[in-house]
Amino acid sequence: MRSLRFGVNGWVARVGDGFDESSVVRIAAALGQAWAHRAVGSTVMVGYDTRRDSLRLALVAGQVIAAQGLDVVVSDRVCPTPALSWSIATNPRCVGGVMLTASEASCEYGGLLVRQHDGGPLDPVFADRVEQLISSVPTDARASVERADLVSSYLDNIAILADSTLISGSGLRVVVDGMYGATAGYAGRLFERLGCEVINIHEAHVPDFRGLHPDAREPWVDECERAVMRHRADLGIVFDGDGDRMGIIDARGRLVSQHDLAPLVLEHVVGQRGMRGRVVSTVASSVRFARHAERLDLEHTMVPVGFDAIYGEFSDGDVILATEEYGGICVPPHLPERDGLAAATMIVELMAGTGESVRDMVDECERQVGAFEYVSKDVRLDFSLMQRLRNVLPGLNPPEVCGQVPLAVTHPSGLRVELPDGSWALVRLSRSRQLARCCAEVPAPGSVRPLLSWAVSLARSGGRA
Repeated sequence: MRSLRFGVNGWVARVGDGFDESSVVRIAAALGQAWAHRAVGSTVMVGYDTRRDSLRLALVAGQVIAAQGLDVVVSDRVCPTPALSWSIATNPRCVGGVMLTASEASCEYGGLLVRQHDGGPLDPVFADRVEQLISSVPTDARASVERADLVSSYLDNIAILADSTLISGSGLRVVVDGMYGATAGYAGRLFERLGCEVINIHEAHVPDFRGLHPDAREPWVDECERAVMRHRADLGIVFDGDGDRMGIIDARGRLVSQHDLAPLVLEHVVGQRGMRGRVVSTVASSVRFARHAERLDLEHTMVPVGFDAIYGEFSDGDVILATEEYGGICVPPHLPERDGLAAATMIVELMAGTGESVRDMVDECERQVGAFEYVSKDVRLDFSLMQRLRNVLPGLNPPEVCGQVPLAVTHPSGLRVELPDGSWALVRLSRSRQLARCCAEVPAPGSVRPLLSWAVSLARSGGRA
């Protein structure tokens, strides 16, 4: 039986090629052992998305964990990941939780996303311990579980935090696209509750997503873009498969760049909610977020790629907002994890408070800190090139990049170079796949392609700059 690699966020595999009941049982048993070793009799919560067999496997995983002497509560309905995280964080007896989901991946994938006692990602030591405990033989041990609503209190909390009077008075018309995923139905009712006029699309719970990849990016947002135009809506909100990320469509039916969303939420938490503190982003995130933090006189910390690195900054209690390169947004005073519904609510409240459209607000942010063009590309590599890059990237110091002498060369997640004209590039290796992730950003107007080509060539050559 194949070995299973388990990380701080859990485990994902292709259905029929790793993801099956046997693997779920093996991982659930290891999780149960690790949690029981910390606190026998504590509570573990289990949620599930709309994928085929998610409910059945959530019950199986819960029963296996319960057999280790833990009290297990399985959601009585489809559950967005942030709702599971919220339920864990607000229950003092809870040591962690499991979500049956593959997030934004297609229906061909399944997985177990795992959260610790505060709703955040696992610490690396615990994740390593779980991987060591994964048996090659699935256990037959099962115990009973409880079923409970893990969604309603989470939605109630978001509604309480939002200014529903302000939002309802704005008369905003919103298209809400659940992408047949875990937020479908819930998100639309939330925004109706806040006083928006809502048009729902893809609101059913459909196991195969009817061919969609539940990812808030092109081309999967096309139907939402058309619906915004057809209904003359003020904006569209698209949620990924498990609800931890979202995308925004402007009134002209255009997808707003994921790199423009965190600055908008930052404007809200600072300008409308009066929050002050530190902000965090990864080395692969757009520099426009750091520029906005500087404009607002906020301390900014840049960390390696991976939400676990972002989470590591929360211990001091001074972080008010964090974001990653894929558009995930976290407001730690609310929840120490990415939350697409909370972030979308904040953008709607910002629109209601300013009376401006999303596009107007993005354009205003651009005027304040400058325009940038960001691109990324994944490069598939064979084993020998991956090994070479692992050895070479940490010590690489190119003397020249695209005709410029780098201002800074750092190695927090591979190789990152910063150039005098304000542009930068990053080459890093995927944690779970045989590929290099390359990204680059330049001030606009300008062409980002030469810089991205340099990064791609570096990866394909095994680090020969």
